[in-house]
Amino acid sequence: MKSGLMKKLFLLAMLAALLCVSLSASAMQDGKPVIGISWSYDEQEAEYAEYIAVIEAAGGVAVELPQITSTVVTYDANGDIVADCLEASGMLKADLAEGIKALDFAATNLADAMDGIDGVFFTGGEDISPSLYAVSMTEDNEGEAINATRDVSDYLLMGYCIENDVPTFAVCRGEQMMGIVSGCTFTQDIPNYYAAKGAAYADTHRMPADAENRDYARHDIEIIDKDSKLYAIAGADTLANVSSWHHQCIESIEGTNLTVTARTIADGVEIIEGIERKDKTFCVGVQFHPENDCILTIVYDTPDKSLCDYDTCLGFFKALVDAAAAKAM
Repeated sequence: MKSGLMKKLFLLAMLAALLCVSLSASAMQDGKPVIGISWSYDEQEAEYAEYIAVIEAAGGVAVELPQITSTVVTYDANGDIVADCLEASGMLKADLAEGIKALDFAATNLADAMDGIDGVFFTGGEDISPSLYAVSMTEDNEGEAINATRDVSDYLLMGYCIENDVPTFAVCRGEQMMGIVSGCTFTQDIPNYYAAKGAAYADTHRMPADAENRDYARHDIEIIDKDSKLYAIAGADTLANVSSWHHQCIESIEGTNLTVTARTIADGVEIIEGIERKDKTFCVGVQFHPENDCILTIVYDTPDKSLCDYDTCLGFFKALVDAAAAKAM
């Protein structure tokens, strides 16, 4: 059977399964924890079917969380933040960002959205509004897409998960949001960051736009904290051939409650690849995409393309599911 048809059949099956899952379901279904997937955009079901397959393979029940909204900003009929709240780039205006950073959960729909949710998976995506940094900044991201509507949703959801000790696993943009909510300093463009340090950047973290057959960049990460959830999952000092697709990154966690658990160093420049809140049940972020290697095996049945160890990649989701189940007991 051709891979395109296989994917279509898989997506239809997953969409049918979604109809049987209620977002208001009570915590734990048939002894399995309920893992919410952070909202990205409306009509995201086809894309999210792949994430759902991974979470189910890890032993959880997956549901798509709704968009998290706040009365701090104004939305149009489609649920998008109106233009008056945004800069020309799409970034959330700084004064409104301060209101979001206050994490007034009473001004949101979080109580309903998180009813019956045992853990949360934060996905990758667009650049984050620099007005949401601990110290608000202007855009310096080479004009790449910013989605303030999603920024507000993710920022509030991440803040809620951290404050309420909801077991959380975050990849790429999700890891960056974990850092930003925690007060990190941030690099808006890695190639420019390298250039400012007089170092040579070899597209280690993302293939250039004109690359033939552009796909995830592959590189190794060094796990530097043996007393971390990341090390417990990987069981080694190095995780080889991670799936990488990012041009932004956490620059420093100084002054936050985070711990750096992994890094890469290329031409003398260190990029943070893993963070963790050790005072929480399970609050783990990685800059790479273990879900991609899981999807290549689970959804597309192409384990030869899962260049990063599949068992380790699925292990991130098993660890999230296990933490959510233990906390829900």
